[in-house]
Amino acid sequence: MISYIYITFLLIIAIHATLYNPPAGKCPQEDSLRKCLDQHHIKGLINFRDNFVGYNKDINFEYNMLIVRFPVAFVHPANILDIQNTIKCGVKLNYPVVARSGGHSFESYSLGDKDCYLVIDLVNFNKVTINITSQTALIETGNLVKLLHYELNPHSFAFPAGVCSQLGIGGLALGGGVGFLNRKFGLASDNILDAQIVLANGSIVNNVKEYPELFWAIRGAGNVGYGIVTTLTLRIYPVPRIVTWFEFEYDLDQTPFILSVINQLAPKLDRNLSFVTELTILTKVHGIYQGSVYELQPHIKEFIKLSNPKSVTYYENELYNIIDVKMTESKRGYYKAKSFFIDSKGISYEGVMYILKFVKSFGCKLYFNIMFIGGGKVSDIGRNETAFVHRGLLYHVEIKAFVHSEACIDELERFSQEFRQKYANFESYQNINDRLLDNWQCRYYRENFNKLVEIKRKYDPDNLFRWNQSIPTDTVISCD
Repeated sequence: MISYIYITFLLIIAIHATLYNPPAGKCPQEDSLRKCLDQHHIKGLINFRDNFVGYNKDINFEYNMLIVRFPVAFVHPANILDIQNTIKCGVKLNYPVVARSGGHSFESYSLGDKDCYLVIDLVNFNKVTINITSQTALIETGNLVKLLHYELNPHSFAFPAGVCSQLGIGGLALGGGVGFLNRKFGLASDNILDAQIVLANGSIVNNVKEYPELFWAIRGAGNVGYGIVTTLTLRIYPVPRIVTWFEFEYDLDQTPFILSVINQLAPKLDRNLSFVTELTILTKVHGIYQGSVYELQPHIKEFIKLSNPKSVTYYENELYNIIDVKMTESKRGYYKAKSFFIDSKGISYEGVMYILKFVKSFGCKLYFNIMFIGGGKVSDIGRNETAFVHRGLLYHVEIKAFVHSEACIDELERFSQEFRQKYANFESYQNINDRLLDNWQCRYYRENFNKLVEIKRKYDPDNLFRWNQSIPTDTVISCD
């Protein structure tokens, strides 16, 4: 008889998480995989499908509930030897292997591309070591951005890591890392100084900087199939003890004028200043200045005068507290995301009006932001110096739709195709992955794609680390 305590436990789980039922039957060679992992004495937790509670907990850790896949197992390695041995079992039994570093994947690629992938969950790789003298941080890739900011805060140091504190530092930094500190310090990927990576043959590269082509690849494409990156050495930066969060509000219909003012002032905006224009039922321009309100005033005075906001708000605090309070945590949900870049000409009036029409009529809840990335450190670096090719641009546009129907996905797709064709740059940001994106190889990596394929072929010739938008081993495309 099932105990009352066990029934109560299951009810608690049902309240706080979705209970998933994996497909009936086993994955091919699942018993052989169990035996292989057991023979290698994996020390970390392993959740196969028949471990109902543990397996569902692992599934529920995913950010996007819209796409759920059912891996053969989740392995939570306790050490790097566990990773090596898990990879060996994947190779032996032809299981594709993916890494999960704990943050967001809009297409749930951290579960694989279909059922029966082997997932290496890096949750136990959570150490952070700060070296103020060398201005570096040694961070394991199972950490979230929030913990890195927390560890840096007492020293008044920072790292340019995204716009959300719940992002996984591994996936974020390896794929680029667009955020509020980019104009001053560059992308997260620009500040990777070294890494440790476990390759498809099970060997460990302790210092990837000694392998120039692989080091080039992981700075912008390191989360798409070159190996399991376990540790990153990051360049960190001193920041003022007090920084300023600012927010200006406008009527939604003022958006074309606001963006024209930004375009006008962009070349002379101070690099300590970063902001995003967010469109909801109204328009907000909010962001961070690395300094006090008093120090900010001369740099923002002309923008305020020209744009004439309805309200102006300033909030001074330590950077960590601003990130914790003002950068809203993003919860699990049903999402579809789109990404666009805008070149130095900005968005045309017709393009902004097309955006407003869409925002006002869209049938689902929408998060639409236009991040100003121009005129800063990101553009100082050449398009081909790292695998991250998106340089010399003015804005990154992100759309995150909270979809509750197929109709909303179709509506978003129609808008995206027309907006991209008429008003946006050709390229898209690879960390906002989108399985519906046509020609993704060139949109994500442009002229760097074929070089990435060559490097992939060298370090993962049998394509062990593979999914829908990983770097392949056998595709050559002209992206000129």
